[in-house]
Amino acid sequence: MNPQQRTPCETFSRSMGYIRPVRNFNIGKYAEFCERKTFTEANSLSAGARHAELMKKAA
Repeated sequence: MNPQQRTPCETFSRSMGYIRPVRNFNIGKYAEFCERKTFTEANSLSAGARHAELMKKAA
């Protein structure tokens, strides 16, 4: 195989309870997929800490 060539990578996502290839999504479902945010534990924990701080200040 030529090093210049790339093998296509298939992306799958859960849609309507089923895991399906993104290339099979209709226009609306693909737009929703593109708007999704990726979950990361670090972001989640820091957001929770900031929320707790704000709640203390508000009290």
